[in-house]
Amino acid sequence: MNPNKWNTALLDRMRNTGDPLADEAASILWKNRNNRHIVDDLKSLSKNHHLSMKESCEKLGLGNELTSHEIETLENYFKSVENISDEFTDQDREHFKVSAGIFNRYGFNITLLLFFKSLPTGYMCPKPGHVLHTTKLLVNFAARRVMETAQFVFSVNKEDWHKKHSQGMNAIQRVRLMHAGMRMALLNDSRPGHEWDENLGVPINQEDVALTNHLFSLAIIEGLDQMGIHLFKHERLALFNTWQKIGQAMGISDELIVSDYNDAWMQYRAILERQISIQNPAGSPLTHALLSAMNEITHEDIPMSALEDLTMYFLNDHRAPESLGLHKPSFIARYFAKLVHFVMSLKIWQWIFHHNRSGWVQSLFQSAVNWFLVKKYNLQTYVKNHPNTNPLEAFSKVMLNEMHKRDLTSFEKSHPDDVQKKFLIDDQLYLAWDLGGFEMTE
Repeated sequence: MNPNKWNTALLDRMRNTGDPLADEAASILWKNRNNRHIVDDLKSLSKNHHLSMKESCEKLGLGNELTSHEIETLENYFKSVENISDEFTDQDREHFKVSAGIFNRYGFNITLLLFFKSLPTGYMCPKPGHVLHTTKLLVNFAARRVMETAQFVFSVNKEDWHKKHSQGMNAIQRVRLMHAGMRMALLNDSRPGHEWDENLGVPINQEDVALTNHLFSLAIIEGLDQMGIHLFKHERLALFNTWQKIGQAMGISDELIVSDYNDAWMQYRAILERQISIQNPAGSPLTHALLSAMNEITHEDIPMSALEDLTMYFLNDHRAPESLGLHKPSFIARYFAKLVHFVMSLKIWQWIFHHNRSGWVQSLFQSAVNWFLVKKYNLQTYVKNHPNTNPLEAFSKVMLNEMHKRDLTSFEKSHPDDVQKKFLIDDQLYLAWDLGGFEMTE
């Protein structure tokens, strides 16, 4: 394996590459639209693409403005994304099944990791963080954006995510096109003081999308280990490979799609090494908006210091406090976290405490860990609501349940056998909250 494979020259080129297929579709609408209209139009187009593309365009009032070639180009975008599943093998589909099983069992834990590990890791990277800060994706609408992320992750973590008109495929088509619209709007914003800085690369570029994919897969695997949930090797590979296929459908370049697990970790670390910085103006507002949203959603008042401690535990990076504007942990807290991380990383420990093992040793250990988590992070209320549950999982359950209550239509899921049914988010909730848009700065 070439250690220089993920070199500066390649990743610099990826920073200046968008998504040609989606960008071509977005550019067709751009010629008659402005910053505030294009994303709404793309959202409407995604919603109605199951109709003929001509009908979809007519709903936008563009039926007479677009040529037949332009309508065909828009239609080609949706078909091309759907047809990617034709390339998947039986082994791929087995990976999807295993990965969906992991999410069905640990979806609450994974959701918590998204908000305390995956997203904050991305916020430590000033260049991709600048897009979120510029578009007000999180600072002004934090709770709503938490829901948006959860919506996408729940939609694609299904065995059938790759099938035509499935929740997962619809979410991929929609989000990928939204990214193209954001890219178009940011690059064409000519207002004084709002011009895009070319030194940042293209907005939502290939390197940033590849990083995001790893934050939803490799970072989650690492985070589960930090929780004491140690997956078997074939499960790690299934989760990783599933997200690589999702990334392929999301438009990640073939040059950045990897099939080797260890190679993926090399790519992930190479990108983080390039992007993480303590000189990070957007890091603090983004992170504090995210953590404040946790209390807003759950209607609890966990001390910000406890939320920051939890974030720093999962980030396990000495640069996090300065990069994200978090409080500096005490000497004892830093070295206690280091000890826990070291123990959790030991192969013998992971073998003894694999997630499907049981027995009095595991039970005693888990009870001790749960007691510590409740005391350390003030999670008493959550455990009271969900007794006999890991405190971090209980926090996630309360958060997702509160998200669900915000659904104005009070819909009922059609899968009564789904253990997470009341926590799941579907297209009806997505539409009720008008997720997927963004707001340009004034």
